[in-house]
Amino acid sequence: MTREATRSGPQSPDRGVLVGYFEAVLAASLWGSSGIFAVNLFRLGVPPESLALLRPLVGGVVLVLGILVVRGGRSLLLDLRGFVILSLGGGLAIGVFQLAYQLSTDAVGVPSTVALLYLAPAVVAAASGPLLGEWPDRTRIALLVVTLTGVWISVLGAEEVTATFGNSGVAWGVLAGVSYGTYTLFGRFAAPRYGALRTVAYSTAGSVAFLAMALPFMSGPVVWPGSSTAWLVLLAFAVLTIAVAHFLFFDALSRIDASRASIATAIEPVVAGVLATLLLSQGLSPLGWMGIALVAAGVAGVGFTARRSSRDR
Repeated sequence: MTREATRSGPQSPDRGVLVGYFEAVLAASLWGSSGIFAVNLFRLGVPPESLALLRPLVGGVVLVLGILVVRGGRSLLLDLRGFVILSLGGGLAIGVFQLAYQLSTDAVGVPSTVALLYLAPAVVAAASGPLLGEWPDRTRIALLVVTLTGVWISVLGAEEVTATFGNSGVAWGVLAGVSYGTYTLFGRFAAPRYGALRTVAYSTAGSVAFLAMALPFMSGPVVWPGSSTAWLVLLAFAVLTIAVAHFLFFDALSRIDASRASIATAIEPVVAGVLATLLLSQGLSPLGWMGIALVAAGVAGVGFTARRSSRDR
């Protein structure tokens, strides 16, 4: 089985777990900017269906070029079985998520989408045991409940933004949450076996192929950015939230179990709330800040238990 040598020397379990935890938190922090980028690109004339394709396309191109320059072409060599698993399995999971996330954001806005998106940790916690043999303990389940409660409270406490759920918004939001959980489980399976670089490169390429085939049936031709400003926003969006964030997340999944990584990513709405306050004048009420405090407590608790459990081992 193909494996990627991502470390130059042996690491202690304690260090590896903590590195994975902080990678997941950093990836989620970058994803927290997604709503800001998406809303501005919608206003600049790029529809959500086109953005669902353009985001991984641009991010994937930048990622592959960076890998080729830094690591060389041999770092992407893969056998046929690995190619099928990463391109089809990862491509489908990420492609469905990209489409559902953008359509949900357009239909019901960022807060409602975030609320539905964070069904994902519950999906991961329920499925990681039977699928991966990673059964969450009582402490992690309690932290999951605290974190998800905080997400919903922070969403409902957003000022000037009402969490409105329509039929299409609920459908796309639930699909985004389930597919987010699915590709977390996929990453936990694939990244330790094939390495983070191959996993993110081939799954991103697969998602682009899936979206390129699906979008003509949904919205017609792709609408490309119509100005240099839109291109710059798209480039920043793709590099930060695809090339960088996806690599960090898949590398995290090669180090820590899926449920811990999924809970750690709940820091995303905290970042989104702060950015909305600073950039969109969509501040948080005291209820919203209380929710953010619960999220931060849950994520910090996961980090604390990660360190403790690795030391126990």
